[in-house]
Parts: sequence; structure tokens; C-alpha cells
Amino acid sequence: MKYSGNCLCGEVSFKFPYDPMMQFKCHCNVCQKVFGNTLHALAMPQDELEISGSLSNYYITGGSGNKLHYNFCPTCGTFIYNKPDLLDPMIYVPAGLLDGQIEFTPTVELWTSQKPNNIPQATSTKAAFEDNGTTDRLMDMLENLDQRG
Repeated sequence: MKYSGNCLCGEVSFKFPYDPMMQFKCHCNVCQKVFGNTLHALAMPQDELEISGSLSNYYITGGSGNKLHYNFCPTCGTFIYNKPDLLDPMIYVPAGLLDGQIEFTPTVELWTSQKPNNIPQATSTKAAFEDNGTTDRLMDMLENLDQRG
């Protein structure tokens, strides 16, 4: 496997074989509450993420009106990934869990209408959306498809 990570207590670990299909920032109010600020995330299909250990799950209804599932370590509470029903089967893994294995270079920024003033736009950003970006626009931004048969 190319990349790996784990929660704070080590009871949950994960790995995945390919480069992310998208690196992005989400500035929505929900991410600000969950993560204390903007989410820096890696997007990939759920079947590429191999998890060891059990996860707890919590879901909310997101800005799109669809469910957003949060999966986290039941012991230490570390968020491992979230899964938006809107973009099934895609999941989002926080980039910081990879302990520097990836240089975070986001190409997309979502919910810029809710972005905190102290967060600058990344120089690598190719598209910034005031909302969730919609499925069609985000699918056009996917990368590294050549790695996935």
C-alpha cells in the first residue's frame, strides 16, 4: 500500500494504494464545527480505503439535503473519514492523518462563502466554489484516474 495512517490511540489504522482523486479544502460551517477550522481532505472511492479496527458512525443532513456520514475511532474520537451520500461512493480522509506522506496541494475549495477570513486561498487551487460545487463540477476535477484500472 502506498499510504497509511492511524488514529491517536492506534486502535484504528488505514491504508490505501493510489494517489487521491482530489485534494480539497472545505470551508463550510459544519467542517468548522467538526474540525475547528477548514477541512483539508483527500477524496477517493470508499473501496480503496482498507481499515483495521472498528469505527463509530454519526451522520447529519448536509447543506445539499443529503446525509453526511462521519466515521471515527470509538476510543479516542479521531475522525478517520466522512462519506457524503451526494457523491457516493466517494469518501474524504483528512490529509493530516497521513503524517506528511502527501504534500497537501488542494486543487478545489468548497463553501468559500463561509471561509474564515484568516484562511488564504491555496496557490494550487484550480476551482473555488461558493457552495458544495455540485456533483458534475466536482467530477470534472478528479485526478489520478489512470492509476485505477
